[in-house]
Amino acid sequence: MMSGRFAQFMELLAMALIVLGIVSLCQPWWFGAYSNGFRWLVWGWLGMNIWSHRKPVRPAVAEGNPQVTIDGHPPIEVSYTPTTKDA
Repeated sequence: MMSGRFAQFMELLAMALIVLGIVSLCQPWWFGAYSNGFRWLVWGWLGMNIWSHRKPVRPAVAEGNPQVTIDGHPPIEVSYTPTTKDA
């Protein structure tokens, strides 16, 4: 199994490829970057689709653990302090 840090790194790499592709297609100075810009843009888009839709790796959850809900997300914290107006 792959770690979450690796997936985050791959998402950042995909975003960097997307930005590099867009900048390369818009710049007029270097034809080599312009000719590869669309390729970088497509690879970044594909990488982003793959890595952002991957199910994250989560540790096994013991039953009754209040720190994690059934779907693996942390519970929503609600803090409420009654005031004299509420009474």
